[in-house]
Amino acid sequence: MINVSIIVTCEEQQPELMRLLPELLSMQYDGEYEVIVVDKIHDKDMAEWLEEMEAHYPHLCHTFCSATARGVDIHRLALTLGAKASAYDWLVIMPANTILPGEDWLNRLTASCGDDVDVVMAGKKHRWYRLILNIFRRRQSIFSPTSSIFLCRQSILLQVEPRISRKRIVRIPL
Repeated sequence: MINVSIIVTCEEQQPELMRLLPELLSMQYDGEYEVIVVDKIHDKDMAEWLEEMEAHYPHLCHTFCSATARGVDIHRLALTLGAKASAYDWLVIMPANTILPGEDWLNRLTASCGDDVDVVMAGKKHRWYRLILNIFRRRQSIFSPTSSIFLCRQSILLQVEPRISRKRIVRIPL
C-alpha cells in the first residue's frame, strides 16, 4: 500500500469541513496518510477550529492562502501549497464538500497505483482526459462533490506544463 497526502481545499466551508474531516481522520487505511487542509481565504474561526483538531489528530495539518496573493489564481495557489506541504508523493485532491464513496474508498483508489501510473481518476463517467489536463494545466476548481476523486503524483502536480500520457492514467469506478 502506498502512503498518501489528502489535500482538502476550502473557502468559507466550515460546516462541510466539519462533516468531512472526522470521516477522513477516522477512516481505516492500510498505508499511512495525512490530511492537509488549505483554507483559500484564511478564516480565523476555521483556523482556530483546525488547530484544536490538530491537537487530537497528529496526521492533520492546515495552511492558508495569504490575502496578499493578488493576481494569482487562488485555487492553483491552494493546490500548490497543499502539494508542497505534503509528506508523501501521492496526493488525493478534494474540495471540502466531497461526499466519500464508502469506508474503503482510499484502499480501492490506491490499489491502482504503481510505477507505471501517474494519475488515478475515480468516480462517474465524464470527459476524464480533458478534466485531468485542465487540473494540471490550469489548476482549475472543477470538482463537484459527488463526481470524482483524483489521485496523482506530487511531482506531476507541481510541474508547470505537465505532459501526461494516457497510458499512465487509470480510471476506476468507486
